[in-house]
Amino acid sequence: MDRSRATDRDEVERFLATLADYQPTVPDALVSHYLARSGFVTSDTRVIRLIGLAAQKFIADVGNDALAQARLRMAAEGATGRGGKAARGGGATTGVGVDTRMTLTTDDLEKALREYGVPLHKPPYYADSVTAGLPTDGAPSKAPPSKGHAKGGGGASGH
Repeated sequence: MDRSRATDRDEVERFLATLADYQPTVPDALVSHYLARSGFVTSDTRVIRLIGLAAQKFIADVGNDALAQARLRMAAEGATGRGGKAARGGGATTGVGVDTRMTLTTDDLEKALREYGVPLHKPPYYADSVTAGLPTDGAPSKAPPSKGHAKGGGGASGH
């Protein structure tokens, strides 16, 4: 048993030594910033890079899961006849008329993050909403009256 612990300790030390030369995708400064914000301050580069490596793995896993969600969604859309641009006659298609491009949506990302316990909600304001830009205090809109509904009767007769 002492031999296995010594072997494990040697492996951990070798791994930590490789972290000194490793440059993760998530920069050390960013990891240090968020560690400091959470109350954890360290100057050990190996610890910072280990946490950066864990963050990189998390981001990659979420991205892969979101891509899988997008594939499932697009396969379901294709099966129900809502095949996107390929069904409308546009987009990059193969010889059989299937759109080969993937579209990753916020819904795909939200489902993937939910699996990891991270809630993601759409913002409450949408510019494409029917009521976007309308006053919310109950005051009437300052929009000019539409043609044919002007005050004082319309027409060229002057009545």
